[in-house]
Amino acid sequence: MSLIEEQSADKSQEETKIDRRRRPERRLEILKAVMTLLEKGNRRVTTAELAAEVGLSEAALYRHFTGMNAIFQALTELLREQLLHTTGNDAVAGSPLRQLQDQLTRHLNFFAAHPGLCRIFLVEGVMTRAESLAMAEIVRDFERQTQKTIVAARDANELPAAVDPESATRFFVGLIQAAALRYVLSGFSASPVSGIASIWGYFCRGVGAVEQG
Repeated sequence: MSLIEEQSADKSQEETKIDRRRRPERRLEILKAVMTLLEKGNRRVTTAELAAEVGLSEAALYRHFTGMNAIFQALTELLREQLLHTTGNDAVAGSPLRQLQDQLTRHLNFFAAHPGLCRIFLVEGVMTRAESLAMAEIVRDFERQTQKTIVAARDANELPAAVDPESATRFFVGLIQAAALRYVLSGFSASPVSGIASIWGYFCRGVGAVEQG
């Protein structure tokens, strides 16, 4: 074995030892690195780019994920948890309209903190067709869940009886998508957080609700 091969083998063995001790932390580090790379452009991230960003060999990456498909699946699952988690300790008590306002605030704060995930949420060209379809289905699940809250708000007389839940849902989700798109197109300089109050006010006026502070 040559000196270069010996050094490479030693490095691989050392990476294995480190990764076994820090496997959950390393997986999170890899996901964060992908998000960072996604901020730099709307194209597919390669394993070579990712390995360089994390400071690992490509072989070491495969000890944590089977490939880029598995990595994007993990990122998509992260978005699913963010968009669809409305029960448990984090749920907001109170009126359905207040719950909608909280959802808007939480989601826009989340995207402000994770810029790279905006590209996945918007189903841009960074994913394969199968991954894009999976993300689109998550958005549809989010729409169905939001529509239930809007129906509850209408039944609680927080929205006019004549409001169309389907149209109001598309409006609500569209405002979040528009804020995420503006964030992307601005090169991640126009934070969606700065416009939360005006976005919420726009939604309330659009569906005839009384704004809540």
